[in-house]
Amino acid sequence: MRAFLSSICIFSALIVTGLCLICDHCVNLHGHSCETMSSPCKEEEMCVTMLENSTVGNDKRLSVFKGCEKYDPRIPEGIILYSGGPVFFIGYTEYCKEDNCNSGTVTVPAINMTENGLKCPACYIKGSYECTEVGDIKCIGNQEQCVEYSGELRLPGAPFEKYEYKGCVTTGACDFAPSVLRGLSFLKKLKFTCM
Repeated sequence: MRAFLSSICIFSALIVTGLCLICDHCVNLHGHSCETMSSPCKEEEMCVTMLENSTVGNDKRLSVFKGCEKYDPRIPEGIILYSGGPVFFIGYTEYCKEDNCNSGTVTVPAINMTENGLKCPACYIKGSYECTEVGDIKCIGNQEQCVEYSGELRLPGAPFEKYEYKGCVTTGACDFAPSVLRGLSFLKKLKFTCM
């Protein structure tokens, strides 16, 4: 009887494993490519590739994450875009539903640079929680909200530092961005609002 129950458990495990996707996994906080290793996902997870470009002035930091994630409908599949002053952030997410479908190179589509009519106050400071507005910035593409962030964050490969910035952002970014980002990390949020 024990042998029979054991074989049922093993057979059930094989069936469940067979339903899970196999995806490439890797993380690189210093570029858009990485050495991958294939492994199975959990049930209901999909393969995903996330690319980030965090730019402050001339300091451009690229990062990539490949792996398994449960689909979150709040996260736009495509480009998350922030801009304000010398700060520019692009986050690109691509989901797929076949074994190792995230194994190739991913190219971020062209950014819609068309002004959409929204203007937001703009400012940026590193090392402080308060910046002085330098005027308005014209929002582009899917940037349909103004954002204000004050707190401590870390660019990929850098230590946590105090920042405040204001500018334009993709709609809903305040709801999902901190939980989605892999390269840019938030430690302390004094203020993070989208209007």
